[in-house]
Amino acid sequence: MITDFNIVQQNKKLNLDNATVARLLNYDVFRDMYDGNFKTAFAKTYAKICAKYPLDTTTAQTFVELNLFFAMTDFYKNLLTNQGLYLNVNGSFQTIWDKIEKQNNFLSVLKEVYVDVSRFGNGLFKVCFGEYGVEITSVSPASWFPVFKKGNINHVLGHILINTLCDFVNGKQYNFKLIEKHRKGSVENELWLFRNGNYTEKLDVEKELEIPAFDDFSDVWDNFLIFPVKNTSESDEYFGQSDYVRCKSLVEELMLTVSQNSKILNRHANPKMTGSNENLEFNPVTGKTEFPNRDFVPVGRDGIKAEYITADLQENAVHQHIETLMKFFHIMTKTPPQAYGMDITNNMSGESLRKIFMSSLTKIDDIKQVSFNSALENLVKCAMALNHTPVEEVKVDWGNPIPEDKSEIIENSVKRINSGTMSKQTAISELDNVSPFDAKIELQKIENEKNNLDSVAEN
Repeated sequence: MITDFNIVQQNKKLNLDNATVARLLNYDVFRDMYDGNFKTAFAKTYAKICAKYPLDTTTAQTFVELNLFFAMTDFYKNLLTNQGLYLNVNGSFQTIWDKIEKQNNFLSVLKEVYVDVSRFGNGLFKVCFGEYGVEITSVSPASWFPVFKKGNINHVLGHILINTLCDFVNGKQYNFKLIEKHRKGSVENELWLFRNGNYTEKLDVEKELEIPAFDDFSDVWDNFLIFPVKNTSESDEYFGQSDYVRCKSLVEELMLTVSQNSKILNRHANPKMTGSNENLEFNPVTGKTEFPNRDFVPVGRDGIKAEYITADLQENAVHQHIETLMKFFHIMTKTPPQAYGMDITNNMSGESLRKIFMSSLTKIDDIKQVSFNSALENLVKCAMALNHTPVEEVKVDWGNPIPEDKSEIIENSVKRINSGTMSKQTAISELDNVSPFDAKIELQKIENEKNNLDSVAEN
């Protein structure tokens, strides 16, 4: 827990506690999992496989990399954002927010933040002044250090962001660290020369980067410009938990199982033969007796007929093991097989999908309620305040993650009309999303067309 804004110590290193160091190291592992760098993420397991199945003795790859981590995060990202996002502000300012949202490609920023929430357990929105007005960006939590009041993880005094910059002077690369210290209503900037893991020299940030060393904006916004979003966490933890933690061992076991069986299948794709020495032939080129064009294992001299050596792979047991691991994966991640395009039938209704995705939808709703809704409301208020168009109320509308099935809605409407619990005019209004007046006009057209057809039929 960091409790001091003076994060650079006298020894020119960062003042980080063990918990913060562990968090940053975990982020490196989670990033490798998401990117599919499993040789780094599972270094010990990879080394064991290489030792057992060295590359020079088999044609199979050493490690079958199943990136279920990326697939899971991508599924939840799409489930959260597939219907877009509508942020409603005070009526007269809606067009202003819509312009800010469009200029910042806000939906793309939202997706970036959710990817961080899934893989790291935490994500960050940041609002600031830019060359073209208000800017909204995503920030990697690997550069984020919240500052707490001593002994209280629920009282955040501010946020520190550390970004790495580089510049080339006379063909030589220089690395810098820009430290942003965010307090309520202000930001203090520091620029340090960074060499060999040390913050060697503090530079003039206004001269070097042409940004203010201290920016006070409390007259328009008296809160933070950083808006953290997190996965579900416990009462004694401030940071959220990565989606990868609970399924890491399952995915690793799946990779081990598939890799191991891949080796066996590859070794027996061109099986050896066995038989007695009477099956061997003299090869004048090599001057040896051998079985032509085959790997041959001689067994005795009793005239046994040559036959293939095949592997007893116990195929059913292998399949059962993989299926069991996948069932546990689906339970732990709350993703059904249908999330990955499997076991989907053509006639599946919207209601059926909602039942299948019940756990997934519950997880998404939980994340919205835990922090997304609150963060988005405050973010919009901040952006509008910095734009000198403050708003008091913001409403967040995520839409329906699973679109309603039109045919299912029509069928239910017909049943209600026939049972006398809904009028045709109301059904038209709801199905076509029009006003009662327009629905009445449409209903009159339908009645007129029906009467005309009846008249023609009678004549």
